[in-house]
Amino acid sequence: MNIAHEALAKELSCPVCLELYTPPVLELPCGHNYCKQCIEATLFSQNCTHVNGHFFCPMCRKLTYLRGKGIGILKRNIFAENVLDKFKQELEIICNKELSQKTQMCDKHEEELMNLMCLHDDMPICSICKLFGDHKSHNVAKLSDVYQQRKKCFTEDMKSLHMRSENASGTIQEIEKLITDIVSACKDTKTMIDAVGASLLTELKSKINTLKMKVESERIQKIEKLQEILAALHGPTQLYLQMKRLLDSHLNPVHFLKEDKQLRGEVARFSQQEALPQIPKEGSISVSHYFKELVKGIDMKDFVSSETNNLLLKSAEEHDAWMSSCSNLNVPSADALDEIIHKIILSLGFKSKEADTSYDEYESFLSTSSTSNCLDPAQEMEVLPLDGIDV
Repeated sequence: MNIAHEALAKELSCPVCLELYTPPVLELPCGHNYCKQCIEATLFSQNCTHVNGHFFCPMCRKLTYLRGKGIGILKRNIFAENVLDKFKQELEIICNKELSQKTQMCDKHEEELMNLMCLHDDMPICSICKLFGDHKSHNVAKLSDVYQQRKKCFTEDMKSLHMRSENASGTIQEIEKLITDIVSACKDTKTMIDAVGASLLTELKSKINTLKMKVESERIQKIEKLQEILAALHGPTQLYLQMKRLLDSHLNPVHFLKEDKQLRGEVARFSQQEALPQIPKEGSISVSHYFKELVKGIDMKDFVSSETNNLLLKSAEEHDAWMSSCSNLNVPSADALDEIIHKIILSLGFKSKEADTSYDEYESFLSTSSTSNCLDPAQEMEVLPLDGIDV
């Protein structure tokens, strides 16, 4: 900035903030100009908060009365604002020129203008760099010629990119629409999964509760029947104890004869029974039956690991081998074998260590079972057909 511009900048600076005026510019009756925000700060510093107050000019200390209008009584200096606007425009032009001039100066030789283009390093240089510097052995060209050529190529590249952008606009719109559709479909799918999943869970819970009720009902029925058999089996013992108690402790012949009549009737009833009550053939509650009911319609391969799958296949093969070696002897080993297989089945979805434990029990059972401990082929054993499950 030259001296004239510096002098003009000084005249266009506020005496309070010492910076170029910030419009609006207010002129006091004494002729001094200030930024509006600086006048407000002056009023605050001089405790002139009333619209009818007065304050002193910061420059000449002349008193100014607000006369009930506040700073609205002060005149705005439009001329100073216009000059300030023109000065800022000129100052911007000068700054741009100085910046442009500075960018054209050589970094190594600050007072030299870069007027050559090193074709080897593809960078602007000055004449001293070419004559005595690092680029003296490189091919160079006039900076202005390279500038025109590069500018032309630059423009052509811009046109090419613009054409590619226009050609891709249709595809961009399609992709953006596809993204929007995917987001919408994702939201709809999640809603569907929540709704259908909740329905499936409700149905599965209902199925579980129904099966539990069936198991409980079967438990009650079986226990009641077994308790009836148990009571029948305990009947002779209880009758014997009653007869012994009467024989040992009757009071007199009359007392004995009265009780004897009832007890002889019970003895006659037991004598009419041909044989003792038999234990029901259906035995305990079948875990495999309810397991099949629970997983009916479910593909078990979605719920088991590869280790468990291999375990089930191996156990099924060894079970078939065990069955094929059985004789016709009737030894009650079916429940034990069924229990081992149930443990293997129930290990689905558990850790492989637990499945291995069940399988170890199964192998231990097979190793201790000879052909004399096999099932009677005619005897029905309700076990889960492992080779029939889709695993």
